[in-house]
Amino acid sequence: MPPDDKSRVNIRLGKGVSRRDVMRQVGAASAVGAAAGLAGCTDLVFQEDSDDDDTPAGGNGGNGNGDVPDFQLVELIPPPTDLDYESEWEEMDVSMVTHDAATSFFDPAIAGLHDAAQQLGWSANFTGPTGGEDVEEQVQILESTVDAGPDVIITTVIDENAYDAVIEEALDNDIVVMLYNTNAWSVDDMQDRFGRTLPYTGQDNYAAGYVVGLEAADRLESEDGQVTIATCCPGHSALGERADGIEAALENETDVSTEVLDITDDSNEGITRLEDHITAEDDILAILGTDAYTWFIAEALEAQGVEDEIMGGGFDLEEPTMEAIENGIMEFTIGQDPFSQGYVPTMLAWLYMERGIPPKDYRTGAEVIDQENIDFALERDDWSTLMDWQDDNY
Repeated sequence: MPPDDKSRVNIRLGKGVSRRDVMRQVGAASAVGAAAGLAGCTDLVFQEDSDDDDTPAGGNGGNGNGDVPDFQLVELIPPPTDLDYESEWEEMDVSMVTHDAATSFFDPAIAGLHDAAQQLGWSANFTGPTGGEDVEEQVQILESTVDAGPDVIITTVIDENAYDAVIEEALDNDIVVMLYNTNAWSVDDMQDRFGRTLPYTGQDNYAAGYVVGLEAADRLESEDGQVTIATCCPGHSALGERADGIEAALENETDVSTEVLDITDDSNEGITRLEDHITAEDDILAILGTDAYTWFIAEALEAQGVEDEIMGGGFDLEEPTMEAIENGIMEFTIGQDPFSQGYVPTMLAWLYMERGIPPKDYRTGAEVIDQENIDFALERDDWSTLMDWQDDNY
């Protein structure tokens, strides 16, 4: 679902109250948004308080001026199964396919997938390109997966045009298709391609980028300089949306300039590019990542000895990023709840196939991790231990 197809949680800023003061509400509001995702998508809208008590509050009913409200249309398409309310449900096979199986980012998604499958008595597997992000190889894996005939496919879609044929083939073979983590299609795109929308579990990437920009803006000690936005993969739809959100927030809240830097997904090359960038520019205020390779920023800042001069922040809960926050090398990162990206679509598929409840978008929100909550974040994100336990018990 694109950014304009979501309901909004309005947070009013009173006089003397900064966005920084209310950003601590993001975690709670994101949880509300995730629950509300079963009925519609949720985002945060900050409004400056006004002396005029008649200022419309907006919210789920529109902006208070009679505009068309935001909504999520639920299409009542029968599942490819017969509903049976008198028997135990049957075992189903669910396959989760990613665009990049080389990164540990998806470990919690795998854990969520297997937790849900075990609870349902389903079989599940996770697969994707093992050499890094590769759309062509992912599509080939999807084609083989369709040929194998699972009941459910849960996949990322990071390119607007590469997946049409294989998704259409899956739907033609009565395979339930769910999207997670990245969806390059708008509602209109999906309707044009498939005559239906496909449910998505994950962040609104533009909104999440905006949160990064707000966090950075509230932490900047000066606005006389540049903020660099680092991305591993130019052309990746979700990362582009995040970068756009970061730029928009910084433009709205500060007078800094911005620049986008390609750091690749190779650690040696990426860290070198960041170090060269730091030494070549003398006015960098912050470097903000858009992806799981945000930890490259920490490595470069520490190597150059500028962690106290240049702010580091970005996305995802990779262990090196979390350790950098714990050690004061970076300021913050944004979590997108990858565990739910594996768990929720599996459960939504069960609701659809066994109870006829159409699956819906589920927004996982923007979770701000910094030194105030890093201890619990590290304790919670021990996914390798959970996955080892699952291997022994499932």
